[in-house]
Amino acid sequence: MRHLIPLLLLIIPANLLAQQEHESSRKNIIKLDLTSHLWYKNAIVLAYERVTKPNQSFVVTAGFQQFQPFTRFGQNILVTSEANSSGFRVGGDYRFYLKKENKYLAPRGVYVGPYFTYHTFSNDHNIEVNNNGTPENGSIAMDLNVGNIGVQLGYQFVLNNRWTIDLVFIGPSVSHYEAKIGIDGNFTIVPDEIAGQLIDALIDRFPGFKELVETGEVTSNGKMDTWAYGYRYQIQVGYHFGRGGNKKK
Repeated sequence: MRHLIPLLLLIIPANLLAQQEHESSRKNIIKLDLTSHLWYKNAIVLAYERVTKPNQSFVVTAGFQQFQPFTRFGQNILVTSEANSSGFRVGGDYRFYLKKENKYLAPRGVYVGPYFTYHTFSNDHNIEVNNNGTPENGSIAMDLNVGNIGVQLGYQFVLNNRWTIDLVFIGPSVSHYEAKIGIDGNFTIVPDEIAGQLIDALIDRFPGFKELVETGEVTSNGKMDTWAYGYRYQIQVGYHFGRGGNKKK
């Protein structure tokens, strides 16, 4: 994923990126987040950007996203069925398009600014635990909430005064992770071991989870509540609309 943004810049035809002599007065963009489709099972996340000043804008984001289905948690825990999978994301950011770096007005060019995102996921699984060749059945319920507050750097292309490609190159954040895990079943195996294997599976799925979670922080029917450093990168495509008159910067 980290190599996708430079690759995208190479494959976009140069003539599409050529900037126009005049700047449109259109102030609205509706966008589709492509990054969420790379990480999650089902995801539709939309954003709306509104230009508020010649070199400033705000963005609001909302949509749903689900984890890719799990087939097992570790070597000894098989997922027999997924009883529930849901999730959503909301967020917002404020952008300052840099006058010294940009030839054109917002929403085109290099921008910086603060952002906030909130992710929540809920997953229930029926499981079969292999205890030395003896199958033991049970279930796992997991809720995960992640809040991020950070600063981002990005660039937005405006193509033919109608289409946009919005790239966030870097977005460090302070992130709050809250997880609740419930394990139900008559297990001979220690439930804490099951919870530990679930966390290992989440490390493989959720960006940045590995940096803050250590096996054993979440126990059976337990909770995790912690802060850590996070990051953000993003690719969005959008439709630029509003009054169609042109103006110079």
